[in-house]
Parts: sequence; structure tokens; C-alpha cells
Amino acid sequence: MSMDRVKSLMKEVGWGTLATTDGKTVGARPMGGWAWFGEELWCATSGASEKVAQLRAVPYAEYCFCKPDGEHVRLAGPCSISTDNDDKLKLYQAVPLLKNYIANPADPDYVVIRMKPDRIRIIQKDMTYQEVTLS
Repeated sequence: MSMDRVKSLMKEVGWGTLATTDGKTVGARPMGGWAWFGEELWCATSGASEKVAQLRAVPYAEYCFCKPDGEHVRLAGPCSISTDNDDKLKLYQAVPLLKNYIANPADPDYVVIRMKPDRIRIIQKDMTYQEVTLS
């Protein structure tokens, strides 16, 4: 299975669900403002959000992008929170949807979750997981 298929499914679905934990509680929430940069998946969020607090406690998460028929991709890996204005502007320019929610990419509450997946699995119509080679 290739990363091209993973990215195609993600694009088709659009919104993914990000799961995080602080070691005591778990949160899963829809996330739409994402883009790939090299081998990293970046996503926009509020620095004051519970997910950011959880990622600061446990810097590992999993995204799931799922089609109505059950076909889905799961991406898991370490995450960092970037407040760097260059990163924020790069994601803001790559994801037009963000302009509907963020007036100014330099807003201090806008941060970027940067995930470097260390495991990617996909289920297609046969409903069997396939590991995706990370490259």
C-alpha cells in the first residue's frame, strides 16, 4: 500500500478524527484544517484547546480518516505543538478553509500540531488492515 493511496483517501474524506490522551482521559475530535508537509501531517488548532493540553502531557496521537463504507486510514505518531509564525503561515496558506476560522495567522491562540507518523494502517474494501511503508 502506498502513501499516495493514504493521501487520496484522506483528501476524499476531508475531516479526520484526532485522538489524544493525558494518561487519564481520552479525547477524540473532528479535525479539518490539515496538510502534509514532507513526512509530517500538520493540523491547525487553538492553543487553549484540551487536545493541546493532552499533547503536552503525552505527545503522541492518532488520526483516523473514515469513509461511510468503513474504509479508513489510521495514522499514529509523535506530535509537537508549533507556535512558530512561519509554520502557522505555511499551514494557513496551504489550507484555504482556515481563513474561515482564523483572521490572522499570527494570532497567538492559533497553533500547529505537527505529527510525524511512525505507523500508518489502512483498511480497504476487504476489511483487512495493511501496514503502509513509511518513506
